[in-house]
Amino acid sequence: MHIAKTRPRVDWPTMLLHWGLVAALVISVSTGWRIASLSQTTPVLRWVDALLVQGNVLHWHFVSASALVALVVGYVAFLWGARLGGRLKLRLASLRSADRTTRWQAVNRLVYWFAFALLTGAAVTGMLLYFFPGKLPTEPLALVHQGLSWAFVAYVVLHVIAQVILGGLRQLLKIVTPRLAYGLGAGLALSAGLAGAAVSYMADLSSVPQLVLAKTPTAPTLDGDAADEVWKRTTEAVVHTSRGFGLRGGEVDVHVRALHHDKHAYFLFRWADETRSQKHIPLIKTEQGWKLLQTNYDKNDENDYYEDKFAVMLARSPVAAGDTVRLGTKPLADKPAPSNGLGLHAATDGSLADVWHWKSVRSGATNQFDDNYFGAPMEAKPGARYTGGYTTDPKTGGGFEQNFDKIKDSAFVKPKFLPKDLAAQQKRMGRFDPNPNLGDDGVYAMHQSEVAAWSADLDAAIPVGTVVPSVVYDKPLGGDRGDVTAHAQWKDGWWTLEAKRALDTGSKFDLPIADDLFMWFAVFDHNQVRHTRHMQPLRLTLQ
Repeated sequence: MHIAKTRPRVDWPTMLLHWGLVAALVISVSTGWRIASLSQTTPVLRWVDALLVQGNVLHWHFVSASALVALVVGYVAFLWGARLGGRLKLRLASLRSADRTTRWQAVNRLVYWFAFALLTGAAVTGMLLYFFPGKLPTEPLALVHQGLSWAFVAYVVLHVIAQVILGGLRQLLKIVTPRLAYGLGAGLALSAGLAGAAVSYMADLSSVPQLVLAKTPTAPTLDGDAADEVWKRTTEAVVHTSRGFGLRGGEVDVHVRALHHDKHAYFLFRWADETRSQKHIPLIKTEQGWKLLQTNYDKNDENDYYEDKFAVMLARSPVAAGDTVRLGTKPLADKPAPSNGLGLHAATDGSLADVWHWKSVRSGATNQFDDNYFGAPMEAKPGARYTGGYTTDPKTGGGFEQNFDKIKDSAFVKPKFLPKDLAAQQKRMGRFDPNPNLGDDGVYAMHQSEVAAWSADLDAAIPVGTVVPSVVYDKPLGGDRGDVTAHAQWKDGWWTLEAKRALDTGSKFDLPIADDLFMWFAVFDHNQVRHTRHMQPLRLTLQ
């Protein structure tokens, strides 16, 4: 008598939970690898670049992580409520069973536990990176987190192989042919999953630290010196930033204090940096003409000959980096690709992030932050570098400019200006050492009063091998772009930066400094774009 084989089928709660986990894992791994590509250029990540998510990657990485937590909690609740714990019970003795089916069922359960171990490891390392930055060295921890994601790829392969060996294609396809069962367990899973998601959301909100702007009757003196008594009456916030280039381990703490007096806010920022780096793509004269000292400036990713910088961002959204980060080789489908292949900043929801960019050589020469913003993606201009939604506030004059024009289809440039008194300029700049990792004591910018327009006669008088600055500055930036005053000093391996801005500038390109505004920081150690970063902002509170 022939007995027809019963087609294997899975219950519908298991099917939904299974595919939910698959979707969350795919998004989590793809976004995680995209984030890793910011600080890594491994061949493997380049090979899989086409498979990686682009755009608002940080947001979706955190959403997928929260979804994984909810789904795992829901699955555990389902197994408990439906009394199906036996599905995962390990019987190691069965691995030696003479019965093939029994043996492979044991292997299959072992593979499940491998997945649970990976999920636990990913959750622990992810929470350490997000909620406890700096408690362990970030780069090694991030590498472990990334390694676990690669192990998930291996798990998927093992899982499929085990299912096929256990019951062939019919066994594999049962996950798409559900049967109605365990409705009560499904309800419990849904409730537990939603509770898990709610706990994750509340934990995220409650973990955002505060920066209190103390009210003071006396404004601090802005000189790049933190010794003012008024600063001692404030509470310091410390933000750990990581994964930047140049700094030891890529990590540095930013120490912040804040005040408000009359109609202005004052900020004190301090961070460790072993070198005062001022070699901002200087010009060097060769036998054939003038060249820029640079290693990757042509792709807007210079990491050697550049100045130290510091950035502050204010946004109304607490989502990572104010919801303005768009990662990928072409993160905006209808716009040009970023020249460095890393990503762009843009707000696609009509919002605006206020960005203060201190550039130690350029805006530092006029004691200002360069006031910028991240807004909606801009239209591309022929021949110009595309920067997404990142642009400067409008100005009414003053500021700085590059001291060269590029020569088309050439490795050489033409200086716009040359020093009127070369000896005096060289003395101000000090002895030039081409090692980009050595600090500089001199001045690597020239004031308009110190230069003359390029001429063949002036050029002929300058010896081959001479290095001159690539920055010429004028009076301070005027208008919206000059809203933020900044005085800085480097001393004993620390930058100290004091800043002042009106609480409300009245400009549509700025955000008023008020309660529940969020603040982020980025430290650039003589690099163009490879700055440090942190996920959770400071929430501003005015006393």
